Amino acid sequence: MTTVNTDLHKKTLDSLRAARRKLYAIPESVLDAMSPDDQVKYGDTLHQYGLAILDLEAAELKGVNDQFKEKEEELKNEAAKLESDTAELNDAVKIIRVASEGIGLVTNIVKLLG
Repeated sequence: MTTVNTDLHKKTLDSLRAARRKLYAIPESVLDAMSPDDQVKYGDTLHQYGLAILDLEAAELKGVNDQFKEKEEELKNEAAKLESDTAELNDAVKIIRVASEGIGLVTNIVKLLG
């Protein structure tokens, strides 16, 4: 098994954690005022971020396959884009929607870990 690029890996995890913190920062009162669909999307999106972060943390310890290694730079770029896109937003519903749409690309790459 191949090992992760430590610098890229750290930047990817840092970006995903920053985007997840933005989601966690949404006040409960704001979440309660959202539509049920947006509340479900919020919970699902947080779950997807958590799983992606856990899988990436495990990959650092156990190594990665060649398919993942080829996408490592793209993963870092997508995670940085998510961090940037969510950082610029203040509306909770927009944050959730942007975070939800962007995490799909990240999880597709993380799934290559097997």
